[in-house]
Amino acid sequence: MPAGRPAGAKGVRSQAQMKKNKKILIKSLQNNLGILAPALLDAAISRGTFNKYYYEDLEFREAVDDIREEAVDFVESQLFKQIKTGGAAQTIFYLKTKGKHRGYIEQTDTNMTIDAIKIKYIIPDEDQQKIENKNVGILPLDNQVIKIELPEKGEE
Repeated sequence: MPAGRPAGAKGVRSQAQMKKNKKILIKSLQNNLGILAPALLDAAISRGTFNKYYYEDLEFREAVDDIREEAVDFVESQLFKQIKTGGAAQTIFYLKTKGKHRGYIEQTDTNMTIDAIKIKYIIPDEDQQKIENKNVGILPLDNQVIKIELPEKGEE
């Protein structure tokens, strides 16, 4: 029997109906290995109602979390069955996820080279005079101040 409001019901559900809906939803989650969308469909309960139950009822949340952990245990057991029968891809997957501390990690080496470019700054005249009197200039760049060494006059 699907959960939900009785035919013709209006307003807030009774506590008894909510309790019944939660039991139906928990059973549906167990039958669907903790996968929410088909469980909600089977139980005829909306995602919003599920979220309300999940975040407002600690006991319900713990039951849902336990079902999800059971699903992970089940899938993990299937993975081990495939590893035992010589599944190379499954073995590699397991080592990449669970054997990182032993060095089973995938690395990507990246080699980058950047060509040097000249940047020309447009400096206001009043700042230009200050800079010409010294060999060091300070320019704002993206809210940061950078210091540049200016070439001696005649060098370039």
